[in-house]
Amino acid sequence: MQIVFQDPESSLDPRYRVSGLVSEPLVALTDLSKPEIEERVGHVLEAVGLGKEFMDRLPKQLSGGQKQRVSIARAMALNPKLLVLDEPTSALDASIQAQLLNLLLELQAEFNLSYMLITHNIAVAQYLGDRVAVMYCGKIVEYGGIREVIKEPLHPYTQALVASAPLPNPWERNILKVEIKGEVPSAINPPSGCRFHPRCPHAEEICAKKHPELEETKKGHYVACYRPLRHET
Repeated sequence: MQIVFQDPESSLDPRYRVSGLVSEPLVALTDLSKPEIEERVGHVLEAVGLGKEFMDRLPKQLSGGQKQRVSIARAMALNPKLLVLDEPTSALDASIQAQLLNLLLELQAEFNLSYMLITHNIAVAQYLGDRVAVMYCGKIVEYGGIREVIKEPLHPYTQALVASAPLPNPWERNILKVEIKGEVPSAINPPSGCRFHPRCPHAEEICAKKHPELEETKKGHYVACYRPLRHET
């Protein structure tokens, strides 16, 4: 398992050249010879769209998108089976985000990777993901296939996330109208019962007393909310 952090500006050592950044895990964790390491570094840099001419550059000589590609190459160097992506595109502008997301899909197919994506962007989750777990204040409130959850969100918080995502067609309007008031509570001192109930437009007395468990409402689609569970029964 390896991880790609949110901000390459802070996750890449500014004193290391690209070759040193990508080779560091290979030097620390493998018995590869120097020529083998150099070959591996060149291979992963080419895989992320950076040629060998980038090997001698410092992070300050790279654009934001190039820095994140170096971060991905460093994570790929050890041939991981699972790559954790912590908001990998949030620090980049929209055009670079699209390029990076397409790169991640290409790498997934080429290296048979599994991704665990951490994101606040529901559109990015839909583009990259197969399954999604929606969390609120440290608790999973809905889980299922990404397309099913976005098409038919059951939890009020998921509905609010989907409703907040802009649509690419200006003539279309999101059919979900969810108004969420208040602030996110402290995860150190969360509310009793369902942690979302102080902000939920459908909250009832039971919501403040007992947190609902994740239950399967449809095949592979789970939700922790009393309202849809009662509706189904």
